[in-house]
Amino acid sequence: MDHRIIYTTYDEMQAELLRLHLVRHGVPCWLRSMRVGGYQGITFGPLGEVHLMTVAPYAEKGKRLIKQAEADGFLRHLEGQVEEA
Repeated sequence: MDHRIIYTTYDEMQAELLRLHLVRHGVPCWLRSMRVGGYQGITFGPLGEVHLMTVAPYAEKGKRLIKQAEADGFLRHLEGQVEEA
C-alpha cells in the first residue's frame, strides 16, 4: 500500500484526537512519531514531529476532514499543518 502523511504537528494529544475524528468518519489512519518512547524533551524539528498517516485512497478525504475540523475550531490554531503533496 502507498502510505501518505496527511497532517503534521508537534502536539501528540491533538494528533490523537484528530486520528479518532478521522477514524470515526471512515478514514483508516495511524500516528507515526520519531520521539523516543516516553521522552518528551525533543519538541522541534523532525525528531519532534508527529505525522498522521493514511493509505493513498483515503488521503484526500482525510485532508478535507482536517480542513473542516480546522474551520470548525476543532484544532488549535497553527499547531499543525495539512500536508500538500
